[in-house]
Amino acid sequence: MENTHVGPFLILERLGNRRQRVFRARQTEQNVEVALKFIGMPDKSMRATAIAKIQIEVDVLKRLHHPNLVRILGAGLEGDQIFFASELIDGESLTSALTRRNKFAADQVIDYGRQIAQLLVYLHKQDIIHSKLTPDKILITGDDVIKVADLRLNRSRRRRWDSTKKREMDIAAYMAPEQFSEGATDKSDIYSLGIILYEMLTGKLPYALDTMGRMARKKMELQAPSVAEQVLNCPIWLDRLVAQMIDPDPRKRPHSTRAVVMAFEELKRVDQAKTSSVSQVSGAFNPLTAGADKSEANRLLGKKKPKELEASLFQSIWFLVGGLALIAGILIFAMLPTSSRRNLERAEKLMNSDDPNSWIIARDYLQPIIDRGSRDQFFDDAESLYFESRRRTLVMQAEQGRVMATQSRNSQRFSEGIELLHKGELDSARGVFARLAESVDPLGKERHILIESTARLQSIADQLAAGSDEALEQTAADNAVTAEQVRAAVTQEEVELL
Repeated sequence: MENTHVGPFLILERLGNRRQRVFRARQTEQNVEVALKFIGMPDKSMRATAIAKIQIEVDVLKRLHHPNLVRILGAGLEGDQIFFASELIDGESLTSALTRRNKFAADQVIDYGRQIAQLLVYLHKQDIIHSKLTPDKILITGDDVIKVADLRLNRSRRRRWDSTKKREMDIAAYMAPEQFSEGATDKSDIYSLGIILYEMLTGKLPYALDTMGRMARKKMELQAPSVAEQVLNCPIWLDRLVAQMIDPDPRKRPHSTRAVVMAFEELKRVDQAKTSSVSQVSGAFNPLTAGADKSEANRLLGKKKPKELEASLFQSIWFLVGGLALIAGILIFAMLPTSSRRNLERAEKLMNSDDPNSWIIARDYLQPIIDRGSRDQFFDDAESLYFESRRRTLVMQAEQGRVMATQSRNSQRFSEGIELLHKGELDSARGVFARLAESVDPLGKERHILIESTARLQSIADQLAAGSDEALEQTAADNAVTAEQVRAAVTQEEVELL
């Protein structure tokens, strides 16, 4: 694709490997260089939906600003491909640095790890996860600032609209075990970062590359070899932190990325103070010592053990409380999936009906699942069906000209846009839908209006392009313009309209 034009961009050269399909490009009018990444477009029947969802995704991603994140600038359409434009970073990928250096010093691993963890804290607060964090998506600038690239709008335990079951081995090597079956969560990002830290310290992955099935089983069943077994001068707490981050059981990993950041900050303080390993273990609570066994360190320091009776009583109380909590949790979660599954099945049957009243009733079954949020394994499907119900109701009322005072202002504006479409006033209708696409919150309660408005914009663009096609063909006949030039002009206009 080098030296070809894509919309307003001139492709200059490929960045990274061929599978990634990322290119350096120049915005010709502003003479600004960017990075373009291409993804495949679904089949034609899904075209309008895909473009609408991409627009929503880009609207969210463009709002993200963090010193360790590669900024998303926009997206466009070229033929059967969608491209994302992002800021161009002058730096080396961590993959390249690992190939060149093999290993990193512990202090540099701590610094880079802390920067990545800080970005993950920011993303997780926005209810966004990376889910595919790998060394080739981590860039290192000349002044040792980390920039994480290739971010998409991923939600915890929720499938993205264009997600597939196909996995590449070089990505799977960094995936958490639960991602092979249940989907990614905040804890999955912690695991992926742990694997990256492991590789930076040892120069190799904890699990050898194998078939996808065998790798998944290893990650689920086997503890990784410790870093300290391979790097003798690895600080004790860095070894412990990495081991916690890549534990097969998500519950045993650090409880949040904020805890990981605190651990890195503590590691830095420990390194600066040159505190002895024994004192570190026996000291007061900090993010690094959570869950550590201090008995051996206390023995070495000559500290007395607690009285056996007090220890036994303390353990008994916590055992009782923990047992009751476990039983309560089992009972609750044993009941929730069955109820949610039944409600979801009822809602799906109602949504298969042509009766608009059935769509409204379906929302009553879906609402309890949505109220439980991502804690419910059926949340993703329920939320999608819920907003599909609202979208259908919105379109039906607008097509029938039913504008009610109880409707929100955005719903009324959408109906105004539909009325303009019926009158053939495409430009005015496009203005209404464009304002809705800009003003409606992509994550809010009216996202169904945003999805449908964006789809209407694409439909209008297609109609205008079709009209331009007829006009261009007539001009071609009058002026002997070639068919190739006609098609090129239409394609360029379509990109600009997007």
